[in-house]
Amino acid sequence: MIYVTIMLYKTRGIVLNYMKYRETSIIARIFTELFGRQSYIIHGVRARKPRYNIALFQPLMPLDMVVYHKKNASIQRVAEVRCHWPIGSLLGDIRKATIATFLTELLTKVIHEEEHNESLFYFLLHAVVKLNEQVTGYESFHLRFMLQLCSYLGFGVKATQEINEQLGRSGLHIGFRKTEIALLDALLAGKFDQDMSISKSTNRHLTIGMVKYYQLHIDALDTLKSLKVIQEIGS
Repeated sequence: MIYVTIMLYKTRGIVLNYMKYRETSIIARIFTELFGRQSYIIHGVRARKPRYNIALFQPLMPLDMVVYHKKNASIQRVAEVRCHWPIGSLLGDIRKATIATFLTELLTKVIHEEEHNESLFYFLLHAVVKLNEQVTGYESFHLRFMLQLCSYLGFGVKATQEINEQLGRSGLHIGFRKTEIALLDALLAGKFDQDMSISKSTNRHLTIGMVKYYQLHIDALDTLKSLKVIQEIGS
Protein backbone atom coordinates (compact mmCIF):
# COMPACT_ATOMS: atom_id res chain seq x y z
CA MET A 1 0.00 0.00 0.00
CA ILE A 2 1.30 3.45 -0.96
CA TYR A 3 0.69 6.34 1.44
CA VAL A 4 0.67 9.90 0.11
CA THR A 5 1.74 12.56 2.59
CA ILE A 6 -0.03 15.89 2.24
CA MET A 7 1.76 18.60 4.18
CA LEU A 8 0.64 21.97 5.48
CA TYR A 9 2.37 25.09 4.18
CA LYS A 10 2.15 28.79 4.94
CA THR A 11 2.10 30.94 1.84
CA ARG A 12 0.85 34.27 0.61
CA GLY A 13 -1.45 34.45 -2.38
CA ILE A 14 -3.17 36.88 -4.72
CA VAL A 15 -6.69 36.05 -5.85
CA LEU A 16 -7.29 35.89 -9.59
CA ASN A 17 -10.96 34.89 -9.60
CA TYR A 18 -13.39 32.30 -8.29
CA MET A 19 -16.33 30.28 -9.50
CA LYS A 20 -19.26 28.86 -7.58
CA TYR A 21 -19.04 25.19 -6.66
CA ARG A 22 -22.09 23.24 -5.58
CA GLU A 23 -24.51 25.03 -3.24
CA THR A 24 -22.25 26.73 -0.70
CA SER A 25 -18.64 26.49 -1.87
CA ILE A 26 -16.32 28.12 -4.40
CA ILE A 27 -13.17 27.21 -6.28
CA ALA A 28 -10.71 30.10 -6.16
CA ARG A 29 -7.81 30.54 -8.58
CA ILE A 30 -4.94 32.05 -6.62
CA PHE A 31 -1.36 32.89 -7.57
CA THR A 32 0.71 31.83 -4.57
CA GLU A 33 4.19 32.72 -3.43
CA LEU A 34 5.24 29.08 -2.98
CA PHE A 35 3.37 27.14 -5.64
CA GLY A 36 2.52 29.54 -8.46
CA ARG A 37 -1.02 29.39 -9.78
CA GLN A 38 -3.28 26.97 -7.93
CA SER A 39 -6.98 26.24 -7.57
CA TYR A 40 -8.38 25.92 -4.04
CA ILE A 41 -11.76 24.68 -2.91
CA ILE A 42 -13.24 26.86 -0.16
CA HIS A 43 -16.07 25.03 1.58
CA GLY A 44 -19.12 26.78 2.96
CA VAL A 45 -18.14 30.31 1.98
CA ARG A 46 -21.61 30.88 0.48
CA ALA A 47 -23.48 29.38 3.43
CA ARG A 48 -25.69 31.45 5.75
CA LYS A 49 -23.00 31.47 8.43
CA PRO A 50 -19.74 31.09 6.48
CA ARG A 51 -16.39 30.56 8.09
CA TYR A 52 -14.89 33.09 5.66
CA ASN A 53 -16.38 36.21 4.11
CA ILE A 54 -16.60 35.84 0.33
CA ALA A 55 -15.09 39.34 0.05
CA LEU A 56 -11.74 37.67 0.78
CA PHE A 57 -11.82 36.21 -2.72
CA GLN A 58 -12.41 39.39 -4.73
CA PRO A 59 -10.00 40.12 -7.63
CA LEU A 60 -6.40 40.90 -6.55
CA MET A 61 -7.05 40.34 -2.83
CA PRO A 62 -3.72 39.56 -1.09
CA LEU A 63 -4.05 36.64 1.32
CA ASP A 64 -2.15 34.88 4.07
CA MET A 65 -2.88 31.19 3.69
CA VAL A 66 -2.25 27.86 5.34
CA VAL A 67 -2.80 25.20 2.70
CA TYR A 68 -2.62 21.50 2.11
CA HIS A 69 -0.50 20.88 -0.96
CA LYS A 70 -0.50 17.70 -3.00
CA LYS A 71 1.81 17.75 -6.01
CA ASN A 72 0.03 17.54 -9.38
CA ALA A 73 -3.44 17.78 -7.79
CA SER A 74 -5.85 19.86 -9.89
CA ILE A 75 -7.59 21.27 -6.82
CA GLN A 76 -5.91 21.96 -3.49
CA ARG A 77 -7.42 22.56 -0.04
CA VAL A 78 -7.19 25.48 2.39
CA ALA A 79 -6.74 25.07 6.14
CA GLU A 80 -6.76 28.78 7.02
CA VAL A 81 -7.00 32.04 5.12
CA ARG A 82 -7.06 35.72 6.06
CA CYS A 83 -6.41 39.09 4.45
CA HIS A 84 -2.71 39.89 4.08
CA TRP A 85 -3.17 43.53 3.07
CA PRO A 86 -6.49 45.44 3.04
CA ILE A 87 -7.47 46.83 -0.37
CA GLY A 88 -10.63 48.73 0.50
CA SER A 89 -9.77 51.62 -1.83
CA LEU A 90 -9.32 49.25 -4.75
CA LEU A 91 -12.60 47.45 -4.16
CA GLY A 92 -14.59 50.58 -3.31
CA ASP A 93 -13.55 52.72 -6.30
CA ILE A 94 -15.40 51.66 -9.46
CA ARG A 95 -12.53 52.69 -11.75
CA LYS A 96 -9.94 50.83 -9.68
CA ALA A 97 -12.26 47.81 -9.50
CA THR A 98 -12.54 47.91 -13.31
CA ILE A 99 -8.74 47.89 -13.60
CA ALA A 100 -8.57 44.98 -11.13
CA THR A 101 -11.11 42.99 -13.17
CA PHE A 102 -9.17 43.58 -16.38
CA LEU A 103 -5.83 42.63 -14.81
CA THR A 104 -7.15 39.45 -13.23
CA GLU A 105 -8.75 38.35 -16.51
CA LEU A 106 -5.43 38.98 -18.25
CA LEU A 107 -3.42 37.17 -15.55
CA THR A 108 -5.75 34.18 -15.62
CA LYS A 109 -5.08 33.78 -19.33
CA VAL A 110 -1.32 34.41 -19.39
CA ILE A 111 -0.11 32.72 -16.18
CA HIS A 112 -0.35 28.94 -16.24
CA GLU A 113 2.72 27.88 -14.32
CA GLU A 114 2.08 25.81 -11.22
CA GLU A 115 5.47 26.31 -9.66
CA HIS A 116 7.43 28.67 -7.45
CA ASN A 117 8.04 32.08 -9.03
CA GLU A 118 8.96 34.46 -6.24
CA SER A 119 9.90 37.43 -8.43
CA LEU A 120 6.57 37.36 -10.27
CA PHE A 121 4.67 37.09 -6.99
CA TYR A 122 6.50 40.09 -5.50
CA PHE A 123 5.81 42.09 -8.67
CA LEU A 124 2.08 41.33 -8.43
CA LEU A 125 1.87 42.04 -4.71
CA HIS A 126 3.71 45.36 -5.09
CA ALA A 127 1.41 46.36 -7.95
CA VAL A 128 -1.75 45.56 -5.96
CA VAL A 129 -0.59 47.59 -2.95
CA LYS A 130 0.32 50.58 -5.14
CA LEU A 131 -2.98 50.53 -7.05
CA ASN A 132 -4.85 50.49 -3.76
CA GLU A 133 -2.83 53.43 -2.41
CA GLN A 134 -2.78 55.63 -5.50
CA VAL A 135 -5.19 58.56 -5.28
CA THR A 136 -4.93 60.14 -8.74
CA GLY A 137 -3.42 59.39 -12.13
CA TYR A 138 -4.11 55.66 -12.09
CA GLU A 139 -5.93 55.69 -15.44
CA SER A 140 -2.70 54.42 -17.01
CA PHE A 141 -2.00 51.81 -14.30
CA HIS A 142 -3.00 48.80 -16.42
CA LEU A 143 -0.70 49.96 -19.24
CA ARG A 144 2.28 50.28 -16.90
CA PHE A 145 1.40 46.87 -15.44
CA MET A 146 1.25 45.20 -18.87
CA LEU A 147 4.52 46.78 -20.00
CA GLN A 148 6.35 45.55 -16.91
CA LEU A 149 4.65 42.15 -16.72
CA CYS A 150 6.09 41.32 -20.18
CA SER A 151 9.57 40.82 -18.73
CA TYR A 152 8.26 38.12 -16.36
CA LEU A 153 6.55 36.33 -19.25
CA GLY A 154 9.58 36.27 -21.54
CA PHE A 155 8.84 39.02 -24.07
CA GLY A 156 9.85 42.21 -22.29
CA VAL A 157 11.34 45.17 -24.14
CA LYS A 158 13.85 47.87 -23.25
CA ALA A 159 12.06 50.50 -25.35
CA THR A 160 8.45 50.47 -26.53
CA GLN A 161 9.42 51.26 -30.15
CA GLU A 162 10.23 47.53 -30.25
CA ILE A 163 6.54 46.79 -29.62
CA ASN A 164 5.56 49.03 -32.51
CA GLU A 165 8.06 47.31 -34.80
CA GLN A 166 7.03 43.77 -33.80
CA LEU A 167 3.36 44.55 -34.38
CA GLY A 168 4.18 46.09 -37.75
CA ARG A 169 6.23 43.07 -38.89
CA SER A 170 3.34 40.81 -37.95
CA GLY A 171 0.86 42.82 -40.00
CA LEU A 172 -0.80 44.33 -36.93
CA HIS A 173 -0.42 47.99 -37.86
CA ILE A 174 -1.44 49.73 -34.66
CA GLY A 175 0.77 52.70 -35.44
CA PHE A 176 1.71 54.24 -32.10
CA ARG A 177 2.48 57.92 -32.58
CA LYS A 178 5.75 59.41 -31.32
CA THR A 179 3.96 61.04 -28.39
CA GLU A 180 2.38 57.68 -27.49
CA ILE A 181 5.72 55.88 -27.68
CA ALA A 182 7.21 58.51 -25.37
CA LEU A 183 4.32 57.99 -22.97
CA LEU A 184 4.77 54.20 -23.03
CA ASP A 185 8.51 54.57 -22.44
CA ALA A 186 7.76 56.73 -19.39
CA LEU A 187 5.31 54.12 -18.12
CA LEU A 188 7.81 51.31 -18.70
CA ALA A 189 10.50 53.10 -16.72
CA GLY A 190 8.30 54.62 -14.02
CA LYS A 191 7.04 53.52 -10.65
CA PHE A 192 3.52 52.25 -10.10
CA ASP A 193 2.54 55.17 -7.89
CA GLN A 194 3.75 57.78 -10.38
CA ASP A 195 0.88 60.15 -11.21
CA MET A 196 0.32 60.02 -14.98
CA SER A 197 -3.12 60.87 -16.35
CA ILE A 198 -4.00 60.13 -19.98
CA SER A 199 -6.98 60.93 -22.16
CA LYS A 200 -9.69 58.36 -22.82
CA SER A 201 -8.88 58.21 -26.54
CA THR A 202 -5.16 57.65 -25.88
CA ASN A 203 -5.97 55.03 -23.26
CA ARG A 204 -8.18 53.21 -25.74
CA HIS A 205 -5.57 53.16 -28.50
CA LEU A 206 -2.67 52.11 -26.28
CA THR A 207 -4.70 49.41 -24.55
CA ILE A 208 -5.71 47.84 -27.86
CA GLY A 209 -2.07 47.91 -28.96
CA MET A 210 -0.79 46.30 -25.78
CA VAL A 211 -3.43 43.54 -25.92
CA LYS A 212 -2.45 42.79 -29.52
CA TYR A 213 1.20 42.66 -28.45
CA TYR A 214 0.31 40.07 -25.80
CA GLN A 215 -1.73 38.10 -28.34
CA LEU A 216 1.29 38.12 -30.65
CA HIS A 217 3.31 36.24 -28.01
CA ILE A 218 0.63 34.17 -26.26
CA ASP A 219 -1.45 31.99 -28.55
CA ALA A 220 -4.00 31.16 -25.87
CA LEU A 221 -4.89 34.81 -25.32
CA ASP A 222 -8.05 35.42 -27.32
CA THR A 223 -10.65 38.04 -26.53
CA LEU A 224 -10.80 39.77 -23.15
CA LYS A 225 -14.35 40.41 -21.95
CA SER A 226 -13.26 43.37 -19.83
CA LEU A 227 -11.36 45.10 -22.68
CA LYS A 228 -14.24 47.40 -23.70
CA VAL A 229 -14.77 48.56 -20.13
CA ILE A 230 -11.09 49.30 -19.38
CA GLN A 231 -10.92 51.40 -22.58
CA GLU A 232 -13.40 53.85 -21.09
CA ILE A 233 -11.04 54.78 -18.25
CA GLY A 234 -9.25 58.06 -18.77
CA SER A 235 -9.34 61.70 -17.91
